[in-house]
Amino acid sequence: MEFKVSSLADVHDHSLAVNGWEQVYRQMTPGRFESRLVQATSAEFHFFRESTNRRIVQAGVSPAGFASIAVPLCAPLTGTFQGQRVDGFALMLLGPCEEFRFYTPEAMHYVGVSLPVDEMNELVAITIGEDAARQLKRNVLPVSNDTARILQTRLAPFLDAAEANPAALDHPVSSKRFQDELLSVLLGLLESATGAAQRDLTHATYSDIVRRCERIAAEHTLEPVTVLDLCRALRCSRRTLQTSFQRVANVTPVEYLRAMRLNAVRRLLRSSNAEELLIGDAAARYGFSHLSYFAREYRDLFGELPSQTPRKF
Repeated sequence: MEFKVSSLADVHDHSLAVNGWEQVYRQMTPGRFESRLVQATSAEFHFFRESTNRRIVQAGVSPAGFASIAVPLCAPLTGTFQGQRVDGFALMLLGPCEEFRFYTPEAMHYVGVSLPVDEMNELVAITIGEDAARQLKRNVLPVSNDTARILQTRLAPFLDAAEANPAALDHPVSSKRFQDELLSVLLGLLESATGAAQRDLTHATYSDIVRRCERIAAEHTLEPVTVLDLCRALRCSRRTLQTSFQRVANVTPVEYLRAMRLNAVRRLLRSSNAEELLIGDAAARYGFSHLSYFAREYRDLFGELPSQTPRKF
């Protein structure tokens, strides 16, 4: 996955710097233009994080063959997207080759992803439901402020950690985790925005779902699975998976998978010596790309830093 960070001082340069988009940005308010653009790109995945300091008009055509979802990251947005008023947090959606026009506020900070349209539709249908997949054709889906808190509490710190260590995304495990974490947050917002209904299952069924997830995770210890992997494998929604783990194990799927990976790193550290395996290499093997972030999670779970864990002599 190619990771790139750009700081720009011209609105035209910014519009040209966004990979895969045929578009023009026009500055509407006076003053020096400043922007920051972060992109992570592979053949079938494109992430972008944009911030601008002037009111602009974006116009163009979305990438061919891709469906795109964007959302304000740090603050509510006031603007107009595809002729619809956006006042607060909202998902902004485009299909492939769709003409678009976006009138932004004076300062804006948002994130988005583009996926092949068939993959996006299938992923939404599996993890949320067919009704949600049909709503992808809408351009604006409002999200409540309470629901959007996940953007500041979970997504922004995750992205900041990735930007602090972009070289880690060269590792396939870290790259996959980066992609699935982004998609998981956006799908959660989409699920809330579409008001997808949930069926209440028996406790035995929830227990069976957790057991099947445990088996899948155990079979892929060297290729850590994500919540989206489990949804795909079990053909169940994110909400069903969430409910299963909370009712059976009293933890979320994300917490469970993280604990599985941290335990795997700990076992690896305890069974090797410091000369043959560095802590950073052990962490990277299980998808932890940012050492300080990993160390904090490790300490929170085990009550000690990785460097304090006894090693094999």
